[in-house]
Amino acid sequence: MKNSARISMVIGTAAVVILALAPFAEASWSSSISAASVGFQSRRWSDELYSQITFHGCTTDGSKSTDVQVFNDIPLQPDESYDKKTFTACFSGGARNGEWTDLPSGVRDYYFQIMAIGGSTFGQQLSVSSLTVDTTEADG
Repeated sequence: MKNSARISMVIGTAAVVILALAPFAEASWSSSISAASVGFQSRRWSDELYSQITFHGCTTDGSKSTDVQVFNDIPLQPDESYDKKTFTACFSGGARNGEWTDLPSGVRDYYFQIMAIGGSTFGQQLSVSSLTVDTTEADG
C-alpha cells in the first residue's frame, strides 16, 4: 500500500472514531431522573433562542423544591450559564415548566444542571418520573 493511501485511510478512520465518540446532542427529548444529587447534569441538546424543561412527578428526601439551571456546553472553555429556576409544582402532582427565552441565536449545545434540592447544595436526592426538553417554540 502506498504511503499516501495509508495516510488517507488512517485519517479517515480517525475521523470516524472522533465522530462516533463525540457527544450526541439532539433537539427535543424525554427521560426521567432517579436519585440524582446536586450537580447532576442532563444529556445535551441542540437549540437556539428558546428551551423549555418540564418536570412531572418530583420526589426528594423530604423537601419540595429543586433549582435547575441551563448551561451552554462550550468545549475547552467554561460553560455559559443562564437563569436558574426553582421547580415546586412537580412535587404536588402537577408539572413544572421552566422556559429559557434568553438563549443566543445560532444553534448551540445545552444541558441543565440540578443546582439545589430543597435550598440545599448537598445531602438530598431528586427523582423525576418524567421530564421533557422542548426546543420547538420560538426558534428562528
